[in-house]
Amino acid sequence: MEKLRFMASKAVCLASVLGFVLIAVPTPAYSGLGTLTHFIPAGEMSLGADVDLTLTSGAGVAGNLKYTQGVNELVNVTALLGTGSGPRRFRVGGNMLIDFIPDMESQPGMGFAIQGLYYRLPNSGQLELTGIPYIHKTYRSGNNEIEPFLGIPLGASFSEGRYRALAQLVIGSMFKSSEKFRYTLEFGVAVNNTESYLAGGIAYYP
Repeated sequence: MEKLRFMASKAVCLASVLGFVLIAVPTPAYSGLGTLTHFIPAGEMSLGADVDLTLTSGAGVAGNLKYTQGVNELVNVTALLGTGSGPRRFRVGGNMLIDFIPDMESQPGMGFAIQGLYYRLPNSGQLELTGIPYIHKTYRSGNNEIEPFLGIPLGASFSEGRYRALAQLVIGSMFKSSEKFRYTLEFGVAVNNTESYLAGGIAYYP
């Protein structure tokens, strides 16, 4: 239990540090998965905020706000609004998640998300469309939870009549230390026309 609390506190500290860097570093940044893999029951919702630090091609930071709604027993939808430093500035978009294998004691959860994000560049816009297969599993100790996840965003970006194939590997975890809040920490690995990044965030579940 003490180990879970320590890991959750580290995630909060990291999110705070990244938030400070958001003001200080003027280079490009992306948007991570955050709480995407954590399924919300139908009729429930969550509000989240995260900060992403790009580790390749220099260093850049982005901040994002997210609203997630449980639609039915299989589907969640999320709306995203944020900003970043450098050429990738204003961003808006969303995703639809289909959690077709639930996370149960005897099996990990698996699903697929369809995501669209529009980034405003200095002289144009860029649309990114990705499909994200993912797997996650919750481990509990008392009132605390750790939920590691793995996602593989695959898709394409479109800008000024050109497109590029995208591929990335994302590993991370959510941490629960209270009924209302969960924290995230994740690492994205660049595979094709993407960047490696480190991200941390917080989500509120009323």
